[in-house]
Amino acid sequence: MIIYNKKNLIAGYPENQRFNYKFLNKFFRLSINNVGDSFQASNYPLNTLKFEADVIKYFSALYNKKKDYWGYITSGGTESNLFAIHLARTKFQNGIVLYSSHSHYSIMKAIAVTRSQNSLISVQENGEIDYFDFERNVLKYRKRPLIIVLNIGTTITGAIDRVENVKIILQNHNIEKYYIHCDAALHGFILPFCKHSLNLSLDKIDSLSISGHKFIGSPIPCGIFLTHFKLKKMIEKNIDYLRAYDSTLLGSREGLSSLILWTAIQQKTKQDFQNIVKYCLKLAEYAVQKMVKFGIHAWVNNFSPIVVFPKPNEKIIKKWSIATYQNIAHIITMPHMTKKSIDKLIADLQIDMKQNGFL
Repeated sequence: MIIYNKKNLIAGYPENQRFNYKFLNKFFRLSINNVGDSFQASNYPLNTLKFEADVIKYFSALYNKKKDYWGYITSGGTESNLFAIHLARTKFQNGIVLYSSHSHYSIMKAIAVTRSQNSLISVQENGEIDYFDFERNVLKYRKRPLIIVLNIGTTITGAIDRVENVKIILQNHNIEKYYIHCDAALHGFILPFCKHSLNLSLDKIDSLSISGHKFIGSPIPCGIFLTHFKLKKMIEKNIDYLRAYDSTLLGSREGLSSLILWTAIQQKTKQDFQNIVKYCLKLAEYAVQKMVKFGIHAWVNNFSPIVVFPKPNEKIIKKWSIATYQNIAHIITMPHMTKKSIDKLIADLQIDMKQNGFL
């Protein structure tokens, strides 16, 4: 009960607390294992592979790819990003990873596990990749295949790296061997329901990762990894005793997340999701306007529910589970948050500022 009561005080982390999957409780009596390829049945009958395939189909369509796609439900963003680097290194064994200084920490893990050579790209003030620094790195390593990790919403500020800008730079320098992976953990389920001109399509990149437990909401951390069927073919291996192909990073994979995500996308229409996204983005605007009104320097990137402001004291950080980075902090206006909770948080911030002589 103590843990349950804390859910409305989670303001700094992208965990949607508003969901209800209680009618799936009966499946906890089964050992559901989605071993093998997500689109091919194995010899283990207690699986949810058909539901998993439906989820991948749904998310691929969100990114304008309705055929020749492939993917699977992962344990979360770390596995998705690790698998992306593994897939890229399988295609380009001597590839060098170019990633942003604001990339999620799982990218550094993936680089370490795969023992990949790498180069860090600096960012602009809002957290978006510095395209001039990216171009310098492209020129420096142009004789090698480039494995490029872009952020579709950075962890700290929600900044979006522009795929089109990156591809123009690659084209201008006649770079033909490259792999682009987009880490869209939180924003991957926001952008498809916004009006924008980012033109982000799975056909323009090599892979994409989205977290299932973040904006959608799930009691179990999970992720969606999307790529192209031809890339999956590079790594699949037939496992005789399973009577199935192994093409995922993990062997045994829990199947409840596939059921949960399938249920989530069946419960709501496209308009429902658009309304939820609009609500969260409007709530972020409300938070920024109210913070600024009371003298708190707050800002938000386009298409993002991540509100950035100066780092408060430790008491407030712990009370509201606020995420911090160096001298800044952020809250994320997820579907479970309200104007009332935002007002209470801002009231605490005002008290903090008064006590420190800033108001």
